[in-house]
Amino acid sequence: MRDLVVFAILNRYLFTASVLMLRLFVFMRYLLRCLCLWCVMFVPASFAEHISIAADRWCPFNCEAGSELPGFMVEVAERVFSKHGYEVEYIEMNWSRAIQEARKGEVNAIMGGFKSDAPDFVYPKEELAVLENRFFVRKESDWVYKGIDSLKTVQLGAILGYDYGNELRAYIQESGAEEVTILNGDYHPLSHGIKLLKRHRIDVLIETGPVFWYNAKKLGLADEFKVVGLTKKAAPAYIAFSPALEDSSRYAQILSEGIRGLRASGELASILAKYGLEDWK
Repeated sequence: MRDLVVFAILNRYLFTASVLMLRLFVFMRYLLRCLCLWCVMFVPASFAEHISIAADRWCPFNCEAGSELPGFMVEVAERVFSKHGYEVEYIEMNWSRAIQEARKGEVNAIMGGFKSDAPDFVYPKEELAVLENRFFVRKESDWVYKGIDSLKTVQLGAILGYDYGNELRAYIQESGAEEVTILNGDYHPLSHGIKLLKRHRIDVLIETGPVFWYNAKKLGLADEFKVVGLTKKAAPAYIAFSPALEDSSRYAQILSEGIRGLRASGELASILAKYGLEDWK
């Protein structure tokens, strides 16, 4: 009889425990559903998806990542995509690697590219600058650019991975270190090139006007140099999207529409003014 009573009591406790465990399971499932619903409703969209854009430092268009003045193109991208719930991640790396990473789909886009840099990329209809490459020398220099042959008498400085047009690209590829100094580095090869030009380590440096003068001024060397020729006519510069990612066409369309909207509202002019730039249209 005692064994039966003990068994009945034990069976009752087991039943009660089972009921409690079932209720706990139902409650936890309900709690998990509520948590998921809360995340969808209240967590900012920026946590849902981000757009990564890579480039080397090319100030004033893209400057130091995370700084108060990250660059004109960076600010435009952030302003446009944030309105659609995306967070822009600007990553600094050397230009050749940026193109390679974007081509593989490891990052979404490159910043400040010309179509000749990466012809296979997805380009928006709206550019973010129209620029031409120029030849810079020290003020006391009497050298003037008069075509490719004139480069044979000077030491030229050019940045690894940059495209300067067909003629100049061929000259750089065919020349040795005695004629061309290739500037490399993850973040700011241009600053290094400006210093080399100042120290007579190179005779001529190629760069777009706004980028060269912005960086020379930052180094306190703007009064040391002058322009002595152009490499080619002005060309549009873009934020260009990876050919390997299916969202690239949609991102390009969002950016184009966003640039037009910023121009119409006056926001574009306001961002440009922060960097001493003017609208190119």
